Amino acid sequence: MSRLSKPRVLLIETGGTIAQRKGRDGIMRPDPEGIAKRIRGLARYAEVTFEKLPRLIDSTNMVTGERGHIARTIYTKAREFDGFVVVHGTDTMADTASALTFMLHGLGKPVILTGSQRSAFEYRTDGHNNIHAAVVSATQDYGEVAIVFGNYVLRGPRAIKYDEEGFNAFESPRTSPIGKIGITIEPNENRITREDGLDELRLFTSFDTGIGFCYPMSGVSANLFDLQVKSREVHGFVFVGFGAGNIPKDYYKGIERARDLNKPIVVVTQCSKGAADMGIYETGSIPLKLGVIPGGDMTMIAATQKLMYALGKAHAENVPLKDRIAYVRSIINTTYAREVAFRTV
Repeated sequence: MSRLSKPRVLLIETGGTIAQRKGRDGIMRPDPEGIAKRIRGLARYAEVTFEKLPRLIDSTNMVTGERGHIARTIYTKAREFDGFVVVHGTDTMADTASALTFMLHGLGKPVILTGSQRSAFEYRTDGHNNIHAAVVSATQDYGEVAIVFGNYVLRGPRAIKYDEEGFNAFESPRTSPIGKIGITIEPNENRITREDGLDELRLFTSFDTGIGFCYPMSGVSANLFDLQVKSREVHGFVFVGFGAGNIPKDYYKGIERARDLNKPIVVVTQCSKGAADMGIYETGSIPLKLGVIPGGDMTMIAATQKLMYALGKAHAENVPLKDRIAYVRSIINTTYAREVAFRTV
């Protein structure tokens, strides 16, 4: 960007709490007009262009198709803008941040997601501060997908929503924030910095959404997992194990069957901190021998989006069924944007 001109930022509205207004029945719904007219003062930081999804939605209804639309918009306008802001609902903001991380490779520019806990149409909204901080962050030296919310800039594929009421609704318990928001808005040294790599920019949105998800609770029957393994609609699993990725013995037959059917299983931990280090206990080492793929310290959200990406790539590249687990393993074990720091292969 020229020193004589302001940075250019594209702001993409998707809906979410920030863009919802109460109807006569007292129920919050997305307002078709969005928030562009309600957020003032952004011109002091950047030349901001507003776009919207064709239909603003509650982020609970956000799916891979809409995420692909966002990624394609950024991809096609990558050379026109210095940074991107995605205004999003909080419920699935972390999911979209992870998905965009894998959909866009080589962008080398900030993609900042933000939103609010209170609508921009309501008194005491946090939306204005979050939008301002997001636009500022989109002009700074970030080269990754991030979430700006409350007092922090968080690595997108490491973030989780942990608070439904507080204005610091997100955290990244397995890694430090990559920026701070206070009197000043500043990146931290652990961020991924900008790169001039647009010639390497790649887009991939054909995720395989046929993913099974298993979050066992102690004493619950494993029969439903076995039924999912047999289903032709399920092509792989994210398994949220206890502690260091430990899995109850009742699931071993299903895991073995999944291996025989060439359905990869990525294991993460239920704990907020720590990792799926499956070589410690027998309840981890047996599933490891049966072919599961440890997800290290990836969040369950990031592991889900990454598995959908990996299976989609396997299909797009016509990987033979017998080689699918090995192919997915190679992608899970590749770090794209520091979404994982600890893993056992």
